[in-house]
Amino acid sequence: MLGLLLELAGGALLSWADERRRARKREGSAARGERVGFPACVLGDRPYCRNLSLVHLWLSGPTLHVTPTKFPELHPSRIPALGLVRVRHRDRHADSRLVQFSWEVAECRDGDRTVLIGCSPDSMRLLRAALAGADG
Repeated sequence: MLGLLLELAGGALLSWADERRRARKREGSAARGERVGFPACVLGDRPYCRNLSLVHLWLSGPTLHVTPTKFPELHPSRIPALGLVRVRHRDRHADSRLVQFSWEVAECRDGDRTVLIGCSPDSMRLLRAALAGADG
């Protein structure tokens, strides 16, 4: 039993370390202006929003695109410059079920409309940087 617990704990630790390594790699790529993608949800009533499914959000500098899969060339929709209002933790009562348990939510403005973007905290750092770059 102790062996099983140690194996599970070791697996969890390795998984966490691998995820951190991938996040650092993505952050470095984004800092160099390379295209970086991650799973997200983009919710609202704009044409680029996908209220019924998870998507991949792609950043290249301040430019944002959304695709239905992890392939950036497959049906990309450009997201216009958004104004970041605030970033908050997921609200399990108010947010869509698409927003994963540990994700954060960026509340953004596209003109007079609110757009919500949910993603992991590591990806949210990238999104914040992209939205700040879009502001000038």
